[in-house]
Amino acid sequence: MPELTRRSALTALTFGLGLGGSLPFGASSSFAGDDREPTEGWQPLFNGKDLTGWTDRNPRAKRVWVVCDDVKLDPANPARLLPVGRGGGPGAVLLCGDDGRGTDIMTAEKFTDYELHVEFTVPKGSNSGVYNRGLFEIQVFDSYGVEQPSFHDCGALYERAFPKENLAKPPGVWQSFDIKLVGKSLTLVWNGKTIYLNHDVRYGETDRAAFERLTQESIGKPPELQVKLREEKGKFVGSFGEGGTRAGLDGPDRPGPILLQGDHGPVAYRNLRIRPIVAKKD
Repeated sequence: MPELTRRSALTALTFGLGLGGSLPFGASSSFAGDDREPTEGWQPLFNGKDLTGWTDRNPRAKRVWVVCDDVKLDPANPARLLPVGRGGGPGAVLLCGDDGRGTDIMTAEKFTDYELHVEFTVPKGSNSGVYNRGLFEIQVFDSYGVEQPSFHDCGALYERAFPKENLAKPPGVWQSFDIKLVGKSLTLVWNGKTIYLNHDVRYGETDRAAFERLTQESIGKPPELQVKLREEKGKFVGSFGEGGTRAGLDGPDRPGPILLQGDHGPVAYRNLRIRPIVAKKD
């Protein structure tokens, strides 16, 4: 790796894994030396009425996604979310209901660089994720009360980076992600606090179990998709290659959809909106 690239990667890793300060999303939306800028308007990804503009990852899976006005925890089973109303109005909710063992859904439209706002809530013990470009998962998980977040807790760049501070709210309470992805640089603001700033999604650290699995899965893949990690103080750090995180779409990084995981448990989303970022005009 050239020295400049190595320094950039290490800088991204340092900021991405170590930052914990508060920063409004608007203030974090400019990158030093960046030659791109947001378009003027935000576009909704969910019309509040139905799944127009979305497609099933597995069309043969059980249908569990429904539209409603709001959700509440099931008083008889805190691991479930119950729909309230039928949706159609402002703030309508997209619920992966029942046991949440259906399929992921993804936007028909593909995106490259953008700012993304997502609000979500999960019941007790549930698990979902927001895959950027269909590749890079920001974990959605019931991590309320966890003292030391891991690579699998809420807010993690799955198995690559994790929040140094747990900002998870109790099950059934709404939370927010504000995500900016430009090239390989990821910024995440979770519940109003910056978790990663300009973190390079190709680099990070993981635990031994993930290292062993990823190394095995790399066998036979093109060089650009192979992981190159080294052990340091019980963690495995370095490059994860050009591919996405676990369970993302196959292949190298490219324009892709916003994908919501819908096969690991109940979850609800609302106020999904995106603002593409384009090259600045001369």
